Amino acid sequence: MNTKPAVVLFFNDWVVHPGGVNAGGGESATMALARAIAALGYRVIACANLPDGECSMHGIEFWDFGPDYTLDTVSKRLEAIGDYYCIAATLAHPFLFVRNHANCLARILINHSPGVASSGIETGTVIRMIDYMLCVSDTQRSILLSYRVAPDKIKVVKNGFDPEIFTYAGPEGRDWDQLIFIGRVEAPKGVHVLIQVFGELKIEFPNLKLSIFGDESFWPEFTSHKHELMRKLPGLQFHGKVPQVELAEHLRKAGLLVFPSQSFETAGLAVVDAQASGCPVVANGVGGVPEYVFEKRLGELVHDKNPKALRETIAMLLRDRPRLIKMSEAAETLGRQRPWQVVAQEVLSWADKAASARRPLPLEVLPKSVLQIKHFDSAPVTDILAAHELVAQKTELSDVALHEARRFREHDAWPYLIEGVRLESSGEIERAIEAYHQAAERSSTGDWQAFFRLALLHAERKELPLARKYAEKVIERSPKFLYRAELEQLIACTKM
Repeated sequence: MNTKPAVVLFFNDWVVHPGGVNAGGGESATMALARAIAALGYRVIACANLPDGECSMHGIEFWDFGPDYTLDTVSKRLEAIGDYYCIAATLAHPFLFVRNHANCLARILINHSPGVASSGIETGTVIRMIDYMLCVSDTQRSILLSYRVAPDKIKVVKNGFDPEIFTYAGPEGRDWDQLIFIGRVEAPKGVHVLIQVFGELKIEFPNLKLSIFGDESFWPEFTSHKHELMRKLPGLQFHGKVPQVELAEHLRKAGLLVFPSQSFETAGLAVVDAQASGCPVVANGVGGVPEYVFEKRLGELVHDKNPKALRETIAMLLRDRPRLIKMSEAAETLGRQRPWQVVAQEVLSWADKAASARRPLPLEVLPKSVLQIKHFDSAPVTDILAAHELVAQKTELSDVALHEARRFREHDAWPYLIEGVRLESSGEIERAIEAYHQAAERSSTGDWQAFFRLALLHAERKELPLARKYAEKVIERSPKFLYRAELEQLIACTKM
């Protein structure tokens, strides 16, 4: 039985295609995070605007809140799934709907947007609704802290890359005359600046090519002229939105990724993917981008956003082929240090911390009977068995407290043992046996308790082979067990 909480991820209100091409870096990052968490063995539910309908894919259940952002319908379904962590991308609205769910153990907001109040709700209100806001760069966090929000709630978890999609390719076979742009085709991303620079570079580098990948719907006034631009500038190609696997293929062959953003960027996911693929990078040093570029080793930063500075930096690298080759070679190690699975583990660690802080059960308030069960090796067997009888009555430890113990101490044996004792006392034998098995799996060396309960239960049910198996386990774990003679008699009887 999987005792991990489910993980529920909310995309923002943009359209999401689970098996197709999505609009931007935030959506790609959320999808990659969902896949990585599922790969860690969690049940993952992704809530999004799904025009293609609900489905299960990549180990993820996709639930539709529709184009009207009807979060209330999803919220009702979440109350029935058991304990879960809620993680939302950029928009804080989902927390308005789940904040009263008793089974929501953690509320984590991952802020992918450059705007400080991009959650759609006043920043101070957001901070009170959540356990942690995870920024994707230190620069983004510093801006939020300037709003005097609680610093202990603002953490940094940087983006990663998908090692299965963005595989490494070295300098061999690269087309060093191929530039590549990945991002939404809009003015803030600087695509128009890059095209201008490309035209100027063609004078010195006549074989130079530029491929533009990204959603063209954001700037129709510009993209309506793309065919004219391609006629005027041989080697310029607009590819539109393409699947990540296709982007990865181009990054394994291109000579240089150019990231010419003109506005604040929280991170720059294309930079991460390019470096992981062995493709050197030239990027404007805006926002959190410098935190992701291995400057001088895997790429160059341009700290002046004017076209001349970008052109001169690209030209400098194009003239220095040995340096580009060295960058591509270094990317095999430097560029592949942070796969999404590492990111997922960091995100989940903050969710675990939030859950543990919500309603912990301090050891110092545990009753004596529970402490005797927990510390079985420091009390006589008769006292421990008496403690079993006490905890069965629920006066020593309430059902609510026991539930919290199982939730926050899932690797400990004693909560499951106590649950089994209570189920056995109420006549729910099958469920008691299952709980004892959970306790046995978690028990430490020398802990005989779950095996002793199982031996007695199976003996009562005349299931003698199983009774013998668990009696032998008790003796194996505790050779000087007080009732060893009785257990040996049971073992002998079952062999007849």
